[in-house]
Amino acid sequence: MKLPLWRLLCGVAIFAGLAAVLLALTPVTFENFRLGRYVRTLDATTTPDEVLRSEILARARDLHLPVQAGDIGIAHPGGRLQLSVNYRVHMDLVVYPVDLHFHQDLRR
Repeated sequence: MKLPLWRLLCGVAIFAGLAAVLLALTPVTFENFRLGRYVRTLDATTTPDEVLRSEILARARDLHLPVQAGDIGIAHPGGRLQLSVNYRVHMDLVVYPVDLHFHQDLRR
């Protein structure tokens, strides 16, 4: 059975659209992964909270991520460190804007 040309073209167009979305979202997702890896390597046991916050902000700026100081939560429940980074990245795709929400967590 021969596939009609219009079906083949529709399939190729859908695949190309999915590939374009994947290519658009991959850099931001990869930079988020790099930020998470950096957060996990911090020596957070002896570093003051404000220094931790400024180091994370500096690394996020280097990675071109829109992290603000208010996006970084640092707490010490029970004498243990709990650090979280919650931020969102707004992306305007060709036909649909999307907000990607990212969360990094460190507990020691």
